[in-house]
This record gives sequence, structure tokens and C-alpha cells, in this order.
Amino acid sequence: MINRLHGGNVWQYLESSRRAIVDFSVNINPLGISDKIKNSIARSINEITYYPDPESKYLKKSLAGYHGLSPCNFLAGNGSNELIHLIPRALKAKTVLIPVPTFSEYEYAARANNANCLFVKSAEKDNFKIDISGLIRLIPKADIVFLCNPNNPSGFALSRKEILSLLKACKRSNAMLVVDEAFVDFAASKDDIAMDEESAGSKNLLVLRSLTKLFVLPGLRMGYAVGHKETIERLSRHIYPWNVNTLAQIISAEVVEDEGYIRHTKKLVMKEKAYLYCNLNKTRGIKAYPSDANFFLCSLNDSKIKSAAALTKKLMRQKILIRNCDNFRGLDERFFRIAVKKREDNEKLVSALKGVLE
Repeated sequence: MINRLHGGNVWQYLESSRRAIVDFSVNINPLGISDKIKNSIARSINEITYYPDPESKYLKKSLAGYHGLSPCNFLAGNGSNELIHLIPRALKAKTVLIPVPTFSEYEYAARANNANCLFVKSAEKDNFKIDISGLIRLIPKADIVFLCNPNNPSGFALSRKEILSLLKACKRSNAMLVVDEAFVDFAASKDDIAMDEESAGSKNLLVLRSLTKLFVLPGLRMGYAVGHKETIERLSRHIYPWNVNTLAQIISAEVVEDEGYIRHTKKLVMKEKAYLYCNLNKTRGIKAYPSDANFFLCSLNDSKIKSAAALTKKLMRQKILIRNCDNFRGLDERFFRIAVKKREDNEKLVSALKGVLE
């Protein structure tokens, strides 16, 4: 039985408590929603009296300009999670290969569509670097390979060269490599690891992107797939009508052009990552693993608190929410995940951790 617990579940708390919580469990942009988005919502509010464009044409045109590709290379989804579940269903997958630990919805989507799952475990001693050779050995047995890059929850990113080696193996076996780049916008190495351009020319590669994390749109739900025209057409036949709401289409088409906001985000995240990584690893009983994303996987080591569940409860008394990672396949009760936020919040977290652990 898969535990589908995810971060960001503040709805279990009373409204007054919810507003006071500093939520490190969800990996979204610490800048918060932009003025451009607020203005776009206000300007477009009357558009919700119409059914959404079933083909998301305006959005696809905007995404095509952003990526330098054609609108026919894009498929919009009600969050990338819809597409994760769509892919094994539309491709009629019998076996799915997944490196772990990683985002649990890949496994859930596979099993929900009656596919078998094969797993390749990443080693803690290697900072959870994905085992490329282990994946390549099993690719001939798989129809789909799910790869999160940078990976959630470890934050580790494979290079383009490493991904291309996986793609080469997938082509030999006619398997589909699905690269989930939900956090690639936060990676300093984005230009060296993003596979969107390659996916447009390969029938064995699909790239998933999310606008939720960078533009703080988790409540609107907006993700998309980038792929070869024929693959996108095949997936499109299995999409539910009006799957992306009107506001999500309008706002998403506009935010990808907000270059100033994107630059400001990257500058802030890089600065706060350095601060948080240093201070987490100075805290007795905690190890933070290197990360190419906007979050850190951490473990409790030689701590008086033995489990992330216990740590979560203690921090919630101070209105701080972290992501207990004991439900990730391949991790145990010692692991938790922390998102990068603004300095004031990061200082509050570090202080609370030192108080609890030291």
C-alpha cells in the first residue's frame, strides 16, 4: 500500500493556525505570487464565465515561444500530476522502471494503471546519486522509465550526458524516458541539464514541466509535457475535456514571459540555499545533502530525536512545518525535507532546530 502523503497539507489545521504556519514542506518560490499574476487574475476574472479552450491554444503558443519550439510539441495538464497518471494509461505500459527514492506518484500512477514496477535504489553513501548503470541494465524490461531531475526529495541532478545515455538505452528497447523537470528552474545548472529541446525531436523522450513551483500556482494546477509531435498527439487522445481551467491557461501563458521575476527568484534562491545548507550542517544531529533544487533532504544522525515524525511534531509547536520523508520508498524514519525560503523564515527554522536538537 503506497502512502500518498505529500507536502503542503496545511488544510488539516484551523484557519487561524494555517495563516501562522511557516511551511517548509512545500517546495515553491519563496518570493510568493507576483504582481503580474494578481493583475492578470483581476483582469481576467470575467473569463471564467466561458468554458476553457479545450486545446489550450493560446497557452501552447506562449510555451512554444518560451522554449523555442512549436505549439504541436506541448500538452497542457491540470498540474504535471495529471500527466504523470496519463502517460502509463495512454502508452499502455506493462512495466515501469523507477529510481528511488523519488516522487511517489510515479509508482502510484503505474499501479493505478495495472503496470508492474521495477526499482533501482540510490545509495545514501553516494548522496543518493541515481544509479545510471543499474537503470540501464533494467531498461530492456521496461516500457516507461520515470526520472525526476533534479530529483525529489534528494535534490540531486543528473547531467545531460547521463540522461542521454539513458535515452540511448531506451531507444534500443523502444522504451519511453519521462524526465520530470518540475524543479529545473531552480537549478544553477539548468542550461546543462534541461532536456526540453531534445524531447521535441525524440519519440522516446518526454519532458514534464510545472509552473506551480516557480510561479507559486499550486492552487491553480498547471503543468505541461514537451515531446515529439506524434507522442503529444497520442497522449492528447486520452486527455479529459476542458482539463485546464480558463484562469490557469491565461495566467500561465503570461507568467512565462515575466523575465524579471524569474531572475529575481534565481538570485534569491541561490543566496538562501548557501545560507541554509551551511547552517543546517552546523546544527548538531543533522546532515543536509547537496542539492541542485530549491530544497534539501536532511537526515537525523546521532540525535536525541530519533525520527522525523517526532521532529515534525516538535517544530509544529512553533508553527513550523517540515516534510517528513519516511513514506518515500528507499528512505527511513530519519529523513525529512526542507524548502528554501526567505532569510527571516530560514533563520527561524535554524533557530528552532538548534533549540530542539541541541
